[in-house]
Amino acid sequence: MFSKNRSICLHFILIEFFFLVFSCFGNVPDETPGLINMETAINRALSLNNQVKASDYALKQAAWDKRRAWTMLFPVLTFNSRYTWIDDSTFALRDFSRYFQDPNLPFTIPQTVFQESYVSSFDLSMPIFNGNLINGLSIASTNEDLFSKQNIYTRDNIIFQVIKSYLSVLKSQEVLRLQNEYLNLSQLNYEKALRLFEAGRWSKSDALRWQIELQKQKSSVISSETNLSNTIAVLNRLLNFNVHQELNIEKRIPVHLEMQANEIQQKNKNELFNEILLSDDELVTVNAALNAVMLGEKMSRLQYKNAYSGFMPRISLDYSYSWRENNTIALDDYSPQTLMINFSLPLFSSFQDYTAVKSSYYAYKKNQEEYYDQIKNTRLILTETVNKILNIKTQMELSKLNVEFNQLNYNTIETQREKGLASNIDFVDAKVNLQNALLEDVSNRYDFTSAVVELYYLLGKIHKLVE
Repeated sequence: MFSKNRSICLHFILIEFFFLVFSCFGNVPDETPGLINMETAINRALSLNNQVKASDYALKQAAWDKRRAWTMLFPVLTFNSRYTWIDDSTFALRDFSRYFQDPNLPFTIPQTVFQESYVSSFDLSMPIFNGNLINGLSIASTNEDLFSKQNIYTRDNIIFQVIKSYLSVLKSQEVLRLQNEYLNLSQLNYEKALRLFEAGRWSKSDALRWQIELQKQKSSVISSETNLSNTIAVLNRLLNFNVHQELNIEKRIPVHLEMQANEIQQKNKNELFNEILLSDDELVTVNAALNAVMLGEKMSRLQYKNAYSGFMPRISLDYSYSWRENNTIALDDYSPQTLMINFSLPLFSSFQDYTAVKSSYYAYKKNQEEYYDQIKNTRLILTETVNKILNIKTQMELSKLNVEFNQLNYNTIETQREKGLASNIDFVDAKVNLQNALLEDVSNRYDFTSAVVELYYLLGKIHKLVE
């Protein structure tokens, strides 16, 4: 009995051991980040974000494609060897030398057909003129430039998204902090109202008024908590963390970013619009996304021109150094050499080349129109961004005064209520107005900074916001 129990315990321990090992190797614990500031977040995103990695790989691929386009113009040397076996009847039909093996004959025909034969040769091939390969160099070079600009655009876009997400998290945290403060205050006021109601000093409607206010505040806190959770999930996704990972970020806007925002805030309407008064060439130069679209349009134009190579001749050189076919793998002393220059001129291809040219032309025109449309769309977004900055700038000035006024009004009503000179309804209204004024001021400050970030991003100056 004891032996049986010991066997069961041993099996149980082994099972637990293997389960522990499997858990250690099968479930890698999430990385727990420390305090993260904006600069740390940007650096992490630029090194670990999947979009950035994919863009880096695409750029490396384009570089190798360009090298490959060059190698297509170089000679190709190959060594070829062939082994052949034929059956007896076929061998008897092909081998005429066996009829001339009489030593009395004045000549001897060497054997050239073998039942088992080997043929070896070195073959050299080199294009002399091939329009498709020559145009391929320009296409590959432009393709590398295109992916280079797309890489810059991807990195700038990631920086832009990280900064905006970082600001969204800060905004959500500050809004939640204010909501929690007012939730605590509403809880205290409701408990006080309930005591006064039970003491017969307040009516039931006064107590219900504070209970409704408390319930509204609870709902606002839940909404703010879910919004904060969503903004953290977005930032986690950009930083390549688990979306449910808790983040400890520096709870302030970086000084360098605040300085840039204050600098924009000091500019008037004309100065802000002068910032975006750029020519098409200047706008394409500073905006990485437009630059990539422009190179895509250039690429389609090159592909359209390359379609004409189907009508052009092709000239190539072929050289062969071989050994005569024999029945051993060893190379014999007879080595014929062949040099050929091939000239090929297409005369009629059932309109295949013509239809390819027309297809490439309309593909090019489509990309060209999309490029022009993208320029106009970028100008529209820039105009909307500047107008948004001007609007929020005015709202910020108003919200500051509104906070000051409602704070003063709240303090006055609170004092009057304690003296019995103001009703409970007046006090609740003053409290709600102050809360809304503070929330609006917080929202305006962060929305203004986000609008400045968007303006810098569109103008290709996103790196000025990062120390």
